[in-house]
Amino acid sequence: MKNYIQRSLVARLVSTYLVFSLLGVAGMGAASYLVGRAFLRQAAVDRLQSASRQKETDLGLWVEERLRDLQFVGAAVASELSAQPALTEPERKRLLQRFKDYMAAQPDVREVLVLAPSGGRVLLSTEASSVGGYRASYNFYTQGRMGPTVQSVYPSPESLRPIITVSMPVKDGSGQLLAVLAVHLGLERIDQIIRSRAGLGDTGETFLVDSSNILVVSGRKGQAAMGRQAHTEGIQRALAGGSGQGLYLNDAGVPVVGVYRWLAPYQMALLAEMSQAEAFASAGRLALVTVLVGLAVATLLGLGVYVLSRRVARPILSVTQAATAVAGGDLAARAQVMTKDELGNLAKAFNAMTVELTDLYSRLEREGRERGAILQSSFDGIALADRNGTLVYDNPGMQRLFGYSVHEVPSLAALADRIFTTPEARQSFVVNLMNDMTQENPPERVFPFQHRHGGQSWCRMRVSRMPGGHVVINAQDVSALKASEERVRHMALHDSLTGLPNRQLFGDRLEQALRRARRNNTGVGLVYVDLDRFKELNDTYGHAHGDRVLMETALRLKACVRGSDTVARLGGDEFVLLLPDVAGPRDAQAVAEKVLEALYEPAAAGGKMFLGASVGLACFPEHGDDQDSLLGRADAAMYVAKRAGGNALHMAGDLPPV
Repeated sequence: MKNYIQRSLVARLVSTYLVFSLLGVAGMGAASYLVGRAFLRQAAVDRLQSASRQKETDLGLWVEERLRDLQFVGAAVASELSAQPALTEPERKRLLQRFKDYMAAQPDVREVLVLAPSGGRVLLSTEASSVGGYRASYNFYTQGRMGPTVQSVYPSPESLRPIITVSMPVKDGSGQLLAVLAVHLGLERIDQIIRSRAGLGDTGETFLVDSSNILVVSGRKGQAAMGRQAHTEGIQRALAGGSGQGLYLNDAGVPVVGVYRWLAPYQMALLAEMSQAEAFASAGRLALVTVLVGLAVATLLGLGVYVLSRRVARPILSVTQAATAVAGGDLAARAQVMTKDELGNLAKAFNAMTVELTDLYSRLEREGRERGAILQSSFDGIALADRNGTLVYDNPGMQRLFGYSVHEVPSLAALADRIFTTPEARQSFVVNLMNDMTQENPPERVFPFQHRHGGQSWCRMRVSRMPGGHVVINAQDVSALKASEERVRHMALHDSLTGLPNRQLFGDRLEQALRRARRNNTGVGLVYVDLDRFKELNDTYGHAHGDRVLMETALRLKACVRGSDTVARLGGDEFVLLLPDVAGPRDAQAVAEKVLEALYEPAAAGGKMFLGASVGLACFPEHGDDQDSLLGRADAAMYVAKRAGGNALHMAGDLPPV
């Protein structure tokens, strides 16, 4: 069956239609279910909200009625206490009888109490066991002293049964507090209100939960006892002070639609819930009817698609046969135009495409030959590698650059083994290029290497990713550029006449020597040299002769120092010697004396070459601890030697501090 569908266009069209039809029918069924579910959910929420609001209203009316009754009873207590604060026995009996009559008229009243205005002592109660007790810490007493109040559900300390207490102050005509009147109410009436199932359906219920998650009253069928803890999403939200609705699991694990309300005056949460199975039952039936109707319509349309597909297939088959011939290399094949509709236009377009394909094939062959010639003639090195670093192709430019062909070095690792002399350089080359192959915009890398025919060269290389995982490596020989850069760098840091380091390079080396001396606790010597009577030689024998004197001076100064020392020309006929890592001023002084001896030779060139020099010496840390202080002290010492007649050495330690 699968092979038949793959070979037959009609079968594919019909099967494709059926698949999309089934998907459409399934989508319609799902959409109808979701839409119906949304409407039913809102309807269920509206019913639950209406029921919960009604129960909240009934509860409020019941509490207000009890408060009104309490005011009538409070008036009687006030009249008795106003005349005589300490109740006589006849007065106590009259009040108790009035309380009992009130309890007989209101079956939900459990106990009536009269408490002292201070201390909370029970002065009178319908329960004889309560008289003489104290209720000073109870909310109904502390709040009842200030005005009418309701203490929400709590377990009675005497009977341990849940009760609600309403209380109020009893005052005389002047407003003085005489007592606090309190009434303990049972929950029978609240239970009747909550258990009422009006508007809740078969599975709906309402219940009250106090602020400690204790189930106070429940309308659930078969619920024998209250007082257990209840934890659901709706309860948690309501106890947090919120009111709303949602879908969640009740404490029995049943998915429900719930409405929750926080009753702030009673510090309780009122919840109304209905099982989702009952609430959304109609949505499932609607979805089933939608799916059945959709399947029937899809079947009828499928027959029409089959007939139409048969008519469409014939001209397409003609185009297919022509396309097969073209794919086999017969670019002269053409499709038969059988109709004047879109399929006929398809055949015409295919024939035009075949003509264009013939021209394109010719152009591609020509461009391929041209681009191959460009690669072969390029002076830059170009290579192709796969993601594992295996070289697939290299052009003559790449072979000239390194001296190896892809047959000799089949991978980047093999190339690294040939052009680098250290394992570290080989590893760095391979790791960097393999990392570049994974980046969208890899950096350009410049590195030195050993050419096959000897000598060090420099290469600039960059990697570019290609579709399919291959990369193009472009390399250029930049040896001439690096040599030019080195010459420019040397010129920037060296004196053009003598080749000695200039002031900039000397300052850098002096700073490094001072850092090393501080770290290793060693000394640094600075020898400042100024040629004596150089201006006379220069003016008498010309600038060319003066240049020869300066160059010969540089050679003699370099001969006086170690390989680790530095001889620099600061300008004119001034030179400075940097002597790092010396033990002390005596070692530096020995070098300075050697310089003085080397630069005094009056007989050289008939008295035209070396007529002596003035030398100043400063040492770290004895004469200064930074560049400026050392140079300043050495320069000042040199001028002392110059003023003394020249051809002399002076140490900065003999000078006053600068």
